[in-house]
Amino acid sequence: MSDQAALHREVPIESPQFYLDDPWPTFAWMQREAPFYHYAPLDTFVITRHRDIRTISSRADIFSNARGIFLNEIKYRDAAGGTNFSEGFWPEGGEQIGNTDPPRHQELRRVSQGAFTIPAIQSLQERLTAHVGHGLDALGERGDVDFWEFAAGVPVEAACHLIGLSATDRARVQFWSDELEKLGADISFEELQAAVAEFDSLKDYITENVERRKAERAAGDTQGLDLISVLLDAELDGQKGVKLPNVITFAMTAIAAGADTTRALLLGLPYYLAQNPDQWRLLKEDRSLVKNAIEETLRLVTPARAFLRYVAADTEVDGQAMKEGQHVYLMYMAANRDPDVFPDPHGFDVRRATASRQLAFGAGPHLCLGQRLARMEGALVLEAMLDRFERIELTGEPVPVVHIIRNSWETMPVRLVR
Repeated sequence: MSDQAALHREVPIESPQFYLDDPWPTFAWMQREAPFYHYAPLDTFVITRHRDIRTISSRADIFSNARGIFLNEIKYRDAAGGTNFSEGFWPEGGEQIGNTDPPRHQELRRVSQGAFTIPAIQSLQERLTAHVGHGLDALGERGDVDFWEFAAGVPVEAACHLIGLSATDRARVQFWSDELEKLGADISFEELQAAVAEFDSLKDYITENVERRKAERAAGDTQGLDLISVLLDAELDGQKGVKLPNVITFAMTAIAAGADTTRALLLGLPYYLAQNPDQWRLLKEDRSLVKNAIEETLRLVTPARAFLRYVAADTEVDGQAMKEGQHVYLMYMAANRDPDVFPDPHGFDVRRATASRQLAFGAGPHLCLGQRLARMEGALVLEAMLDRFERIELTGEPVPVVHIIRNSWETMPVRLVR
């Protein structure tokens, strides 16, 4: 699409197809000519430049999360009686950390961050190593495979260990993870209300695991870096032990935020490396590039394309006035290909000097709490692939996910050559 065509086009940010039909010329035009593009139907400014997203993300006092982070929160606010429609997904009394502002946001991060410390992630890595190795060995035996099932299984396994869920119900956790993605999907309010009913069973499942963990601790097993144990030991609002509604909400959030996004990262590894065999060879020869390769993959994939912020007070960003009650839509996928930060922005370069500046995890106070875990999973899988295979080839066209926010694939047909 030409720049002139983009100039006269309403950018359809609510259409999943827009993101699949080569949005990059439109984003490039927006970055040059309309960095605060006003999307009139939702009275929302679409932000595409890297520097502007970083500026806005750092000002949580003005750009609020409390009214939700999905476009659906604007679309369905009236239907939800002026409240966040997403509140129905969480247990009554539970606080969804992504929908809180400082200082409460920092308080909730503090009580949960024990499950995301370096020792906790290292313990998780030890548990995941065998799972990843066995999975890749099985794929290697077959050669031609759909990488999707493996990529989906790793973050679900990690999430269950992270939260402290029993090892018996991975398929159900996978189902609930996919259902939670409906929060940002292009579906009706009625469909969203129907999805809410699916989560009573998830809430019950998490409650059962909390009670199991309490019983284990009462019997003397007080060790544990899992999220449930951390929350049972934490102090919040002057009492020891986070209340059950918040424990359930934290666990549900960990499932929602970690499974699909990390799956997208893991699918991006064979996708980009198969198309760039020179980069695969660089990694085979120099494993010190693995961490940067994960950053570069995150940059190009950007598993969560964009999130919303509410303008809580009249303000200005780089000369653009914004009024209280409007919204900004932080288009991370565009910022991650901002040529001012990433020269040759559409290329895949595991030696890119600026790769770590990617915004796939957001920025500012709301920087993703699970970023260390996602990076660990990516590096663990990539190292294991490099150990086992001589090359990777795509054997068909991967089918993309059709979604407003999720940037991922439904299939990833590959040939793993030993």
